[in-house]
Amino acid sequence: MDSLIFQAMAVELSRKLTNSRLDRVIQITAGTLILRFWTGREKVQLLLKADGHGCFYQTRLTHAAPASPPRFCQLLRARLRRLIEVRAEPLDRIVHLQFMGPNSEKYDLILEAFGAQGNLILVDATGRIVDLLRRQEGARSLLPGKTYILPEQKQRMSLFADRAELVSVLAEATNQKDMARLDIAPMSPALAQAICIAKAEGLSLDTLLEDVQDTFSTGAFNALRVKWDGQSGLLPIALGVHGFSSVEKFEDLSDLLESSQAEEGQESARDLTARLASLINKQRKKFKKRLENIAAESVRQADPEALRIKGDLLLANLHQIKRGDKSVEVDDYYQSPVVKLKIALDSKSSPPENAERYFKKYRKAKRAGDHHKRRLQETEQEVAWLDQVELSLEEAKTGDDLYQVQLELESAGLLKKTKGQLGKRQTVSPEDQLSQAVTAGGLKLFWGKNSRTNDHVSRRVTGPHDLWFHAHGMPGCHLVLKCGEEGGQIPEEDILFAAAFAAGYSKGKDAGKVEVIVAKGRDVKKPKGAKPGLVTVNSYRTVMVAPRRLNE
Repeated sequence: MDSLIFQAMAVELSRKLTNSRLDRVIQITAGTLILRFWTGREKVQLLLKADGHGCFYQTRLTHAAPASPPRFCQLLRARLRRLIEVRAEPLDRIVHLQFMGPNSEKYDLILEAFGAQGNLILVDATGRIVDLLRRQEGARSLLPGKTYILPEQKQRMSLFADRAELVSVLAEATNQKDMARLDIAPMSPALAQAICIAKAEGLSLDTLLEDVQDTFSTGAFNALRVKWDGQSGLLPIALGVHGFSSVEKFEDLSDLLESSQAEEGQESARDLTARLASLINKQRKKFKKRLENIAAESVRQADPEALRIKGDLLLANLHQIKRGDKSVEVDDYYQSPVVKLKIALDSKSSPPENAERYFKKYRKAKRAGDHHKRRLQETEQEVAWLDQVELSLEEAKTGDDLYQVQLELESAGLLKKTKGQLGKRQTVSPEDQLSQAVTAGGLKLFWGKNSRTNDHVSRRVTGPHDLWFHAHGMPGCHLVLKCGEEGGQIPEEDILFAAAFAAGYSKGKDAGKVEVIVAKGRDVKKPKGAKPGLVTVNSYRTVMVAPRRLNE
């Protein structure tokens, strides 16, 4: 959201929302709020984003509220009632939303949308900060009780200043890049290109500036996305449009910005998906190498009993051995019939020491065998967990879905803990993330979409008499068919219906038929210390079904 669109958005929203009643405030991420208004004619949602690339616009999307509103969100709900005005600082990316409170007191909700991390600040009628999203100490102190002071602004000429002065400055620019770099605000590469195109078509700079200033004065904007010379930008005025290689028109500036934000979000999501997929693939190679090492070591330590037998035979034949011997041939009475066995010796050791050396090798090999068995089991569990994480990544449809995968990889220590490419988000209850459906017999079924929600299904939602489902031999969702406290006879039609969804949300979703485990809830256990989403099933049967999914 460049400074030109920022200023135009303030004008457009002021005309649309002035004197609207604030009905609700929702904080959907750590730095993004939704303000729901009633204008007297319609409900309008205003999105205020104080995360990186801060912006504000009317959103038409549905946003779920968290189970418990954060502190700043609760404060806004208590203090703000009616919007009086929307006004942007002329030379900076700062917008003021001026409100009346429940007792007619005035408040100013300020969005600072500059820098790597923006801010939302509530200021009272005396100019003092009531509270803010992110507290800040230092040269510019932003703390409750302090007087709010605007940040120091660079000296620039306003685009809405005297046209004669603006014309003299703009005339110095010989091309679009030079014009975009002029100390004029608001300005954007798209507007600079539009002015250059219109100027080349014969319009004077004075006429062009008059059109721009009149558009902002009246609020009669054209919401355009334009492309030229491999570049793209947003434009609030139909200026020089015939000179652009592509011009896309939108209903209003909010529609334009929401569409652009969605495309940027999709690109960001694609980047993050690719990064997480690469990380999963890298970890899978590590697990494969570990399994190969375990197998090779197991072969080397394959028969510890042979070492013990050699020790026993040496003890039984000490009289045949003397220090300095490099080997001895003895009767192997463990074989039937008895055969000769040649045993290598350490010439520097005594006969009893040679026997003890074989017993030590036996004990080490036995311990190694137990260790290899344990490492093999642990690694196989980690591979199963990684398969489930990979499926969760494939199934991720939203930024929140991706964020849950990212969190899981962070928790496993495979990814450095950061705020995330998608920004820090509110913790969502696993229960709120479950998918559900109802069988023909009226029974409810629930399933998870990642390891955390699968864990919730198996440990919290599944009762002892419920039926539990999972695709056999492949990663997939944990699904429960709720059968009531007493259980009872469940129609096979309902069981197959539930199994079809378990198949549909598994790695085999594109197969013609998938084998699905059906187990009683009491037979599903989570091993101690196992990773999220991993369980053991003591007893089950399987059914073959065609995969089924919700209408998405």
